[in-house]
Amino acid sequence: MQLSFNLLSQPVAEVKLTARSVVRPALLGLIAVVGAGIGSPAQAQQTQPVHVTQPDAESLRIRINNSTGKPAVLRVVNLTKGNTILYEIHREPAYGTLLKFNTLSSGRYAVVLSVGPNRYRYNVQVDSQKPGGTTIAVSETMSRRVESGLATASL
Repeated sequence: MQLSFNLLSQPVAEVKLTARSVVRPALLGLIAVVGAGIGSPAQAQQTQPVHVTQPDAESLRIRINNSTGKPAVLRVVNLTKGNTILYEIHREPAYGTLLKFNTLSSGRYAVVLSVGPNRYRYNVQVDSQKPGGTTIAVSETMSRRVESGLATASL
């Protein structure tokens, strides 16, 4: 299939198009666009609001990604005595801290985070009696992540 275009009465430019010269680049472009969408999820899905790691035997590293713009609250509670030993509010879009438990007495503690509508709780068992220093054992006991989106109901 060949097409010719004459722009004036005198042929100034002649463009010859074949099915192969049109379809092939379009098909390759479509594959590239679809492949990019499938291969990499949206950035919002990759970023978790809270990321907790244990870099050593006595501390927790906490990273908060606060895309909501609402206050993010970080609390550490001594579950044995029932008192709050750390209370922080952060409004930055990203915040990180290192919680060191090496100066605390043995016992049970909770690290509680609220980021927008999401809630997280980590239980921390501190053992300061072990030879060689303080050690902690951490378990995530509760996470409640609220998915954003519209809810509709039909009657």
